Amino acid sequence: MSSHDNNDDLVDKQVQVQTSVGKKRTETQRSSSDLPSNPRKKLAQSSDIRQYFVPKDDDKESTNGTRNDIGRCELFKAYQETSEQKVSTSGDQDDFQRSVSELIVLSGLPFSFVESEGFRRFCQTVLPMYDDVSQLTVARDIATMYLQEKAFLKVLFSVEIKRVSLTTDIWEAPTTSCSYMVVTAFWIDANWELQKRIISFKPVTDKKGETIARHLIECLDEWGIEKVFTVTVNNAEGNDKALTLFQDAMRLKGANALVKDGDFLRMRCCGDIVNLLVKESMEHVSDSIVAIRNAVKYVQSSSSRLKSFEFRIEMGKVSKCSLSLDCVTEWNSTYLMLVAALKLRVAFEKMLGEDKLYGKYFLEIEEETGKKRVGPPISSTWDEVKRLVGFLRIFFNYTVGSSKSKSAASSNGYSEIATIDSNLIKLSNSVDEEVQKQATSMRGKFEKYWDGLININPLVIVASVFDPRKKMKFASLCFDMLHGKDSLEANHLTSSIRSVMRHLYEEYTMMLNKQSQSDAAATQSNHGGSEQSSDSDGYIRSDYLYKEMIKEMRKEEASKQLDDYLIEKVEPWGLGSDYDVLSWWKRNSSKYPILSELARDVLAIQMSSFAPESAFCTSGRILDPYRSSLTPYITEALICTQQWLQTSLQSEEQLPSLKQMFEELDFQESLDPRKQPEPLVTEV
Repeated sequence: MSSHDNNDDLVDKQVQVQTSVGKKRTETQRSSSDLPSNPRKKLAQSSDIRQYFVPKDDDKESTNGTRNDIGRCELFKAYQETSEQKVSTSGDQDDFQRSVSELIVLSGLPFSFVESEGFRRFCQTVLPMYDDVSQLTVARDIATMYLQEKAFLKVLFSVEIKRVSLTTDIWEAPTTSCSYMVVTAFWIDANWELQKRIISFKPVTDKKGETIARHLIECLDEWGIEKVFTVTVNNAEGNDKALTLFQDAMRLKGANALVKDGDFLRMRCCGDIVNLLVKESMEHVSDSIVAIRNAVKYVQSSSSRLKSFEFRIEMGKVSKCSLSLDCVTEWNSTYLMLVAALKLRVAFEKMLGEDKLYGKYFLEIEEETGKKRVGPPISSTWDEVKRLVGFLRIFFNYTVGSSKSKSAASSNGYSEIATIDSNLIKLSNSVDEEVQKQATSMRGKFEKYWDGLININPLVIVASVFDPRKKMKFASLCFDMLHGKDSLEANHLTSSIRSVMRHLYEEYTMMLNKQSQSDAAATQSNHGGSEQSSDSDGYIRSDYLYKEMIKEMRKEEASKQLDDYLIEKVEPWGLGSDYDVLSWWKRNSSKYPILSELARDVLAIQMSSFAPESAFCTSGRILDPYRSSLTPYITEALICTQQWLQTSLQSEEQLPSLKQMFEELDFQESLDPRKQPEPLVTEV
């Protein structure tokens, strides 16, 4: 009970005494003296425990003061227990508010989530002393988390990371007509695990090359990153000029800021090229796709229509399959819808000839377009879609394969590109003239980006060589398949890739030797000076010749690492499992100390500039309306902190599988001495 409650009780008591005498008066008959002045005002500077030590009226009249003192002590004890409970609940409330902020970050929920009625009722159930968490509180907590994680990453970048590969892309915010430029850094850490961090998500006024280059330089300066290997960008017009300006700016940072003076700096986004080809091929048969989409809508619009369709499936004697609508902006869902619809083509054709409601459905006027609904799909419609599915299958398998790789995706990059090219070559020789025409046109556009060493970055092929299952033999087989066995083009590509690898290896040998020499010089200076190879009068000491011999032996040994790696047998190909290239290099890094450093940087290269979850998106990267309405600083804090926290959660030690737990249980039981077999006893 607080002092405020005592005042209220006092007011009620006085009013009751005054109104109990005589007749009850009306509101107009009451005078100002009947009611106490300012009845709701609290006692100034009064503590909650004051009520336990101020004597009450009944205490003054009582003759047993000791009993009253004991009673007040018991009340004070109860007050202390209540206070401790309030403090504990307050701490729980603070933890709960921080948990709400982390939930907002990790799940991407809008800020308005914390002020929804359902969330309020949930909080009041879980935490009775809950006070409303405002959007301002959430924003403050998110900004605090962002700054803490950013400070930790800056320390990590300055200590552990030697060289990074970057990706950059533009996100659109339709709600505010604003664009955001995202920059992501990739590297392989000391434990040979591929790391990814979004290091910038800032608004840009335009998409010109100068703007993109300036944001890249400012981002690297902010994080203290001095060495860059590659930058993966899409095929936007401004990226060519942006990387030229970026290359000039990086040269000013030092000789080791870029590898081979930035000759291999630009990496084309393969995913963007695939999406462009898919989008263009789907636009040619867009009416046929819409017709089949409307047919699927009709079947799924009611249970009676679905039963009628299933009856046609049984009559047509075709196998059932899941039929679902697609998402217009995700071409993989459109591909799966068309594949399922083609399997049920007979049932749809029976619906067209037998179901009158099915035909009337396509005569209706759509509210969105004000035109008659497209369809129904006829024989030519199905033929067009069948040709399209043959092309989409190639790109679908590539995108799925490149998205599911948890290790170094760049090691499979060239094999996937070669697979696309070989399938397009096969379709260009098809007996169907329409398929042949489309495949020839598509292959011409594909080779515009990935043909030879003029348009393709050689590091794409070098990354496949660093896969111990493939090495140089696999690349040579791809050259023979695409250009003909022992052809001039194939032989030229093979010799060119070997030359690129040797030049890269020599440059890394020089860089690492300089680094080891500088480390040795620093160690000697810390121990009181450097060793002299000759006396002051020019006399050469014998240990000088020994040191020169050691240097020559190291050079000879280093030059053999690349040759030894390429000559050795390839690792067996494990089908049905995701081969971990990085684990192999982790085990063999001591065997190839210099080559492994080159492999570490090459295998961190990214073939696409966007995340795997956006690989099938044809509408570009779009910021949702909730985040578009936030300030740029909070938007960047949300995007970056979400990715950083998710990465930290994934890097935690995973729980053992059920099989591993049973194996561990069997092993523990085998150690139980009570279950050990009894020794044989022989009679003497």
